[in-house]
Amino acid sequence: MQDLVLPAARQWMTSPQCVLKPSDRVLDAIDRLVEFGMTAAPVVDDQGKLIGMLTEKDCLRILASVTYEHGWELGLVADYLSSDVVACEPDMDLFQVAERFLQNNFPVLPVVEGGDLLGTISRQDMMKGIQTLRRSLERTRKSFEERAGHQADRPRGIENMQRAAAQHSPKQLVQLFRR
Repeated sequence: MQDLVLPAARQWMTSPQCVLKPSDRVLDAIDRLVEFGMTAAPVVDDQGKLIGMLTEKDCLRILASVTYEHGWELGLVADYLSSDVVACEPDMDLFQVAERFLQNNFPVLPVVEGGDLLGTISRQDMMKGIQTLRRSLERTRKSFEERAGHQADRPRGIENMQRAAAQHSPKQLVQLFRR
């Protein structure tokens, strides 16, 4: 059977629709997350290096700040971002990326190469990867079963070959033994 090729993060990542800077106002960042329907956004420095992620959960801390500080001047993305980032490399396979998701609560993981942000991969992207892998495995299995079935139909042993020769025309025998 042919080797199984697992989908890599590179295949399922998307270009980040929303990339934030640590100097962005956090309320503006929330507006952008809502606008793009995102659960998290990467935060990069001026050189484009990933320094953290701002997630919905990080933004929920704003409510506590509003309650205790009694105001909406809340500060910058740098004050709220998750700097303990769990990232993926572009060539990690589907199972390795899934393991990263299972080890933390982040809904989106950045895909990074050499510190540079290439894209993001979400749990929803992973679901699409699982579907594609399942379909690929089913096609491989069906192909293998077809090939094995044709081999099983071929007469084995002298008696079976004599029976086949008596029951089939020469043209049918050529087809039967060709499989």
